[in-house]
Amino acid sequence: MEIKITLGEGETSLLKCSDLGRELEIKNLFVKDESRNPTYSFKDRLVSVGAFVARHFGSKYLIAGGGNLAAGASAYSAKYNLETISFETLDESKQAILQTLSYGGKIVYLKKYEDRYELMKKCVDILKGHPVSSYTPSPTGDPYSQEGYKTIAYEICEQLKWNVPDKVVVPTGQGFGLYGIWRGFVDLYEIGLIDSLPNMIAAETDACGSLTKTFLDKNEKIKRVVPEKTVARRIAVPKVSYKAYRAVKDSNGKAVSVTDDEIMSALLSFARREGIYSSTTSAVSLAATYKLREEESIEKDSTVVCVMTTGGLKDPDYIEKNFPDLPSPIHGDWDEFKKIMKTYYDLSIDI
Repeated sequence: MEIKITLGEGETSLLKCSDLGRELEIKNLFVKDESRNPTYSFKDRLVSVGAFVARHFGSKYLIAGGGNLAAGASAYSAKYNLETISFETLDESKQAILQTLSYGGKIVYLKKYEDRYELMKKCVDILKGHPVSSYTPSPTGDPYSQEGYKTIAYEICEQLKWNVPDKVVVPTGQGFGLYGIWRGFVDLYEIGLIDSLPNMIAAETDACGSLTKTFLDKNEKIKRVVPEKTVARRIAVPKVSYKAYRAVKDSNGKAVSVTDDEIMSALLSFARREGIYSSTTSAVSLAATYKLREEESIEKDSTVVCVMTTGGLKDPDYIEKNFPDLPSPIHGDWDEFKKIMKTYYDLSIDI
């Protein structure tokens, strides 16, 4: 019998956001903090399954796209004695690159996102690598690895004492996380552990919004877009998966897209109101919640869970740009200190 190796993924906190809940007039607002996974991302749930399956089928390689998935795959490859080959574009954050390299991951830079498809396919066909990322222009993903995301739904229900949230808001790129979480709720419903299902909310960035535009067109044919630059670059993809479409459609959910300004405002609200340091991509879930509440698509007595896929330490480049340079160093002079407090932080100290 094969023994599954773990790095301690899962069992992440479900935090009640009381202050933000009062502001939004939402009775129960929670955040599922996936930054507490081993490589600080919900991707660990996916690659923990993918690495096990790869070894089970005798593969020596995990084939991954970039960013958090590459970092997670590299960590679990180290534990399973596998190799990870990942494909990145030059705009990937230095933090993600260094994390992947530290675990021993192999990185290939590409000139554009779409260049990955053929190379990843050849790595699967020739090297017999196990893909934990989608390598088709219309995203399909790895059916084995996606099972890992189901555990988010299992934990949410358990943490809510087997009550079901009304809405679950998930940052959505290709949408495999959204789909996996939805299928987790369906599992619990089918075996009788819960008696209802949540509405799944796909939270996208205005820089692409493939699923939002698909629903606006009232067409099951997924709309392909050309992503623009955005602070939420990890979900800026040309096309969402059909699985994500089914998750929203089957759950009577909704797809909503938000602007960069709305994302950064939500990120600071998480941090300054609840002490939660979200990534730019994760803040899309709260930004979408604000927008849906404004539209009255979320009722006041609802229970809403925002999935925070990763933390702010993953996105230092994007977050740093939103703050001015800190003041120059001073000597231990009280008057200079008071001047800095007033000038830079608008904090008057009259003592």
